[in-house]
Amino acid sequence: MKSKLQEIASFAYDCVKEVVEVKDKDLKEKYYSHARELPSMIVHNGLLTTCAFIRSKKNDEAWKKIEEHIKRYLKEIEIKEKEAEGKQVDSLVKFFSGLDLKGYRLYTRKVLYFAQWLKRVAEGELKYEEQAE
Repeated sequence: MKSKLQEIASFAYDCVKEVVEVKDKDLKEKYYSHARELPSMIVHNGLLTTCAFIRSKKNDEAWKKIEEHIKRYLKEIEIKEKEAEGKQVDSLVKFFSGLDLKGYRLYTRKVLYFAQWLKRVAEGELKYEEQAE
């Protein structure tokens, strides 16, 4: 049995490991940079605004990867019970804008916590990858 912290850290590690195994160096550099920016973007701009910004970066593979990782995090770790009620996370903006204030604050904390883990793991794994080359 894992604690919630272990579960989130392990999920963030798997997400970053997926990027480490890609051969595209540009994607790795951008993912590393964006993962480092993500927590402060959520704090300063809000979760909904940050998700809208990420969605607007359709041509940036690193942002698309981060969006995919947030969606997977929500689906696999946080809102299993919501999916059972028929609510899907196809669009982060649509999902977060449909929450009441209490739910929005709760998911902001949850996604921020995941983003902080993503940043920590990216700094460790992608920095290591960068130095090894």
